Amino acid sequence: MKLRLIDPVFFSVRGDGTYVSSPRIKGRLKVHPSVAGILTTAVDGIDLKALAAESEALAHAVEKLHELGYLVPMDDTANGELPGPWHEWGALTWQFHQSIRDTPFIRPESEGIDAYYEELRHSDRPANSKRSHDDEDVLLLPRIRTRMPASFQDVLEGRRTHRDFTGDATPLDAFATLLHYSFGPLRFIDAGRMGVLQLRANASGGSRHETEAYVVVLNVRGVDPGVYRYDGIRHGLVPLGEAVPRETLEHLTFRQGFFEAAGFGVFTTAFATRMSWKYRHPRAYKVLLHNVGHVAQVFSMTAAALGLGAAITGAFRDTEVERLIGQSGPDEFATFALACGTPVLGDDDLPVRYQVPTAPFPA
Repeated sequence: MKLRLIDPVFFSVRGDGTYVSSPRIKGRLKVHPSVAGILTTAVDGIDLKALAAESEALAHAVEKLHELGYLVPMDDTANGELPGPWHEWGALTWQFHQSIRDTPFIRPESEGIDAYYEELRHSDRPANSKRSHDDEDVLLLPRIRTRMPASFQDVLEGRRTHRDFTGDATPLDAFATLLHYSFGPLRFIDAGRMGVLQLRANASGGSRHETEAYVVVLNVRGVDPGVYRYDGIRHGLVPLGEAVPRETLEHLTFRQGFFEAAGFGVFTTAFATRMSWKYRHPRAYKVLLHNVGHVAQVFSMTAAALGLGAAITGAFRDTEVERLIGQSGPDEFATFALACGTPVLGDDDLPVRYQVPTAPFPA
């Protein structure tokens, strides 16, 4: 009987050995390099009898992989195309999804909490906000924040994605208020061994608040066009670059129209080591993406409360955006693109391009 690998299978080589895994099978298995060599080179299948004649040890290892489900008969069609969304999203996405399911979040179950805290104590704790340099210029923003008289119900019903803006300058006070509530700390708490933590308006796992904001000013009253980093501690803008043409921003966001007349944009990043210092498991990456979603929703709802409109998109050119904001290291990467300005509304207070149904439609 000839055997073949199921589809998909992943091989990873680490300092302590070679591992085989598949999203179809829970966990991963360490294999000898000679076994991995046979698995990866046997294009026409593995003949167990022929292999046993060469090496009983290798044949036994292959038989064990067969028992565990990594190998199936050549004519087995049960594991054909990737199931469900993974057929579209790819095997690697499925593998990551499966590999982080049902896993301990903070530490391995074999590691006691005291040992975990002791290890944290001896590791460098990332700052809970980006460090500012003494010689770094900063444009301090107004701390007299704009009133938001809209009711919570009005905000919930009025929050929409806006692609059409009037082109009017965004008022400075509203601009500063929006950045403060979206990206700045509202309070601080002493979390003991975790240090002093920020409390922002948005939820964040473990109050890690790894999201940073890079602001591209286009038309904001009192602020020169350019690229800035928002400094939440000082509530100010740190200059990073010159003015960016709207055409460039449209290119970066695949020409969705958000920046044709917006007052400003924000590219959010994840300063990931702020999260990984405490949560040392890849499942934390999933929570990191949840966190930026919370941030984007606060941004969008606060904009609505201020009489502004916001657009949120995850469709952007990662490498070019990170180049624009001056980030190239693996520990900080772009996560969202946001645009904001004075929205163009129809008579029904919906975005002007929205069309409501005028005839019955399938429910």
